[in-house]
Amino acid sequence: MSIVIMDIPDSKEELGPWLDRKIVDCQLGQFVKELEFIADDFNPPGYSPDSLQEILGSDRDAVLDRGLKSLNYDQCAAFLANPQMLLELQELVLIEGGNYWQNILDQVELPLSSPPRQNKTKSDSSSAPKVHVLKPIEESPKRSKMPWIISVAALGLLAIVAYQYQVHVANPANNIVENPNDQKSDTNPDKNSPAPTMLASNWGWDSPDAFNDSLPPDDYLHELADAAGAWFNKRPDSTDDLKQRLAEFRHGCETLLTAKHTTLSEDDREWLRTNCKKWAGEIDQMLTDVESKDISEVQKQADQTVNQLIREIRLKADEVA
Repeated sequence: MSIVIMDIPDSKEELGPWLDRKIVDCQLGQFVKELEFIADDFNPPGYSPDSLQEILGSDRDAVLDRGLKSLNYDQCAAFLANPQMLLELQELVLIEGGNYWQNILDQVELPLSSPPRQNKTKSDSSSAPKVHVLKPIEESPKRSKMPWIISVAALGLLAIVAYQYQVHVANPANNIVENPNDQKSDTNPDKNSPAPTMLASNWGWDSPDAFNDSLPPDDYLHELADAAGAWFNKRPDSTDDLKQRLAEFRHGCETLLTAKHTTLSEDDREWLRTNCKKWAGEIDQMLTDVESKDISEVQKQADQTVNQLIREIRLKADEVA
C-alpha cells in the first residue's frame, strides 16, 4: 500500500505544481481520505475558507489556465486542510481546464489504464496483508512538524487497513445480499419520450468478459474502467460512424445498468447505477447533437465524458480498496 501523504513536498514553491498532478491522478480519492487524518495541521492561521470559490477567488481563471502555482501558499494549504475541495477542484478542471491541465493528464502515468494489480480472487483470505515498516524521516527546516505528523498518520492508516482487512475476512456477515430489483433499468422512465438509440456490440461493457464477479470490488471496478476505455480503440471519421459508436457505447451503459454486480456492496451498486444513468443521459444528448453539430465537437465531448467516467470509476475503486 502506497501512502500518498508521505510525498507532500516541504517546499512552498513545490506544493502547487505537486497538487496539480495529484488532482488529475487516479489516486486522488485515496489522497483525500489520508488527508482527513491530518487536515487540521495544515489550516493556515486566520484563513478558514468555506467553499472552493472562496479559495480560488479572483484567481479562478488563472488556475484553469496555469494551475495552482497561480495561488499563494495559504490558498494551496487550504486544500490540504479541506481535502473534499480537491474533489470539487478536480471536477472543475476536468470540465473547464485549459491546455495546461490536458498536458498534465497526458503526462500522468497510466491515466486511463488500470494500475498494476495482483491476480487475486475473493477467496484469497489465507494470506494476511503485508505491513511495511516506515523508516524515520529527518526533520525539514522549512516545515519541521510536517514529516512527524505524516509519519504518524501513515502508520495509523496502515494499522486501520490491516484491521479492516482482518475483520472483513473473519466476519461471515460480509456476504452479498442481492437486490431483487437489480435487473431493472429506468434510464427512460418517461414512457412518452422516444426510446434511447442503442446498438449491441462486443466491446466495452457489452464485451462477454466485462463483468467478472469473482474479482474483489476494487479490481472489479478497475476492470469496468478498462472496458470503458475501449471507446478509444476506434476513432470514427464520419457522422454515421460516430453515431454508431455512440449507440454501441449507450447499449453498453444499459448492459452495465442491468448487470448484477454481486461482488459490490449494495451501496456501491447503487452508486454505479446512479452514475451510469447520468453517463447514459449524456450519451443520449450526444446522439441528438451529432445530427446537427460538427463531428469533431461531438467527438471531443464524447471523449471528455468517457475520460471523466473512467476517472470516477477508478476513484471509487480506490475508495473501496
